Amino acid sequence: MENLFIVLRDIKRGIKGYFQAQLSLMIISFLIFSIGLVLIDAPHPLLMAFIIALVDILPVVGSGIIMIPWALISFLLANTDFAISLGLVYLLATIIRQLIEPKITGDKIGLRPLYTFIATIVGSFIFGPIGVILGPIIAIIIKSITSLNKE
Repeated sequence: MENLFIVLRDIKRGIKGYFQAQLSLMIISFLIFSIGLVLIDAPHPLLMAFIIALVDILPVVGSGIIMIPWALISFLLANTDFAISLGLVYLLATIIRQLIEPKITGDKIGLRPLYTFIATIVGSFIFGPIGVILGPIIAIIIKSITSLNKE
């Protein structure tokens, strides 16, 4: 029974850590998009950066759900330079997030970044978009159970 409480405690810590990591990533996204949108003279850059950072936590679609249509519409309205600038801001933000997300999430949930990355990929492959959340949680459960067996 004690082992069950240990596993449940680890799951609770992992879920809490996951949401803390998402908040950290949202703040980083906000900063990146704020700077980028101010530099390219986008309308309402801080408001747009805030909205983009909020949707950036959505698995799979993320910030692209706003940035891609915005860039396409700008391009269709013959605002080519602005469309390219939006695309570059989006590309830079996406690359930075992809590089730092496994480290930040791993640190917060208690898994190594590589394991977090693998758990996220496998989770999304098996469960779809919700697997981005379920994968790391399952990895936490596995880590907790295997650490019990070592004791």
